[in-house]
Amino acid sequence: MDFELYSGSLKTALSLPDDASVHQVADADPNALTVALQAPLGLPQLQYCVVAGDRVTIIVDPETPQIVDVISRVLEQCQLSEVSDLQFTLLFPANNGGDNWKSIIEEIPVDVRNHVAVAVEVYDPSDELQRSYLATSAAGERIYLANHVIDADLIVTIGVIGFDAMFGYRGTNSGIYPAFSDTEAVRAANALRHSELSPDDKRPLRELSDEIGWLLGTQFSVQVIPDSSGKIGRVFCGAPDNVFKEGCECLKQQWQFPVDDVFELAVISVPRSFPHFGWKQFGAAVAAATQLVEDGGRIAVVADLPMPDSPAFGMLRRCNDPQDLLKPLRLEPTDDAVELTQLIQALDHSRIYLLSNLDGSVVEELGMLALSSAAELQRMIASADRVAVVSSANYAWPSLSNPA
Repeated sequence: MDFELYSGSLKTALSLPDDASVHQVADADPNALTVALQAPLGLPQLQYCVVAGDRVTIIVDPETPQIVDVISRVLEQCQLSEVSDLQFTLLFPANNGGDNWKSIIEEIPVDVRNHVAVAVEVYDPSDELQRSYLATSAAGERIYLANHVIDADLIVTIGVIGFDAMFGYRGTNSGIYPAFSDTEAVRAANALRHSELSPDDKRPLRELSDEIGWLLGTQFSVQVIPDSSGKIGRVFCGAPDNVFKEGCECLKQQWQFPVDDVFELAVISVPRSFPHFGWKQFGAAVAAATQLVEDGGRIAVVADLPMPDSPAFGMLRRCNDPQDLLKPLRLEPTDDAVELTQLIQALDHSRIYLLSNLDGSVVEELGMLALSSAAELQRMIASADRVAVVSSANYAWPSLSNPA
């Protein structure tokens, strides 16, 4: 069986045994976004959701597949409105150590941005002047949010519906909180990864983000479920509750799959839509792969990754025992605490091999084994008795049908 795995600039052609277990989500209709915007769930089309003088804040999750296309189509839909004096703000979350999303913003067609007045803002959770008090939650927590969120007459959330280590299911309201709250809320959320829970288990953070969405009032949401190439697979638009319900049902049909037994080797890939998310997606992918392989088994990852240059990754590269970092990451979570924890726990469960663009010495300092070529990966596959292959495994949720 011939099969190809992609990640950024990496393309790996493989020959798989006939009994390999392969999970791949087929490409969707290229018109999926257009169709969804024309028939939103529970609300009229977006251009009919505004009145004259409205302040419209479009909250952007930069991890959204084909994010530039999605932003452009949402703005084009807004431009169809015949009302006047609309004010639009594209609101991005903080980009720690990045380029403030210039790689996204600069790709938005000039004619789309110039047709209406569109301001672009990148939120800084450490700046008290950028946020205001919204309300006190049912649990007694005082909620602060970005001024552009609180002051908006209409909020449009653009994001991804997917399995998530912190939320169980990400999407809709999870794009608002905690990213557009304060530093403490963001730090606390980064500590709330529960590896022992399934996506359907109760998650206080998910409940809080939905409560905040309710406090803000009925809004409009555009949410994407990726395909195996990391591009748009399915799209759901409309009222957040409707979108989240139908999106999660579709997500489980597409990306949740049972396996009857664990494998000796899992071969996975990680998409790289923008350079900022390589390690975040990598962490989710190896966490999913640990559910596929036996204890002490092997995980081979094809991933075009940026250089891991954060202080926390620096500590991992210098650490003799990665397990020693788990407690500090839990007590003082860094921005990349989730993906670091996922990597460390995966290393404790499996041997991880990485085919990437990184220098082999860097890979080894991170506790993994470097693969130098696709041929080397092919030899690993040939030597394994039971092989599972998952494209874009960061989106997947494999589960044992009969866990021991």
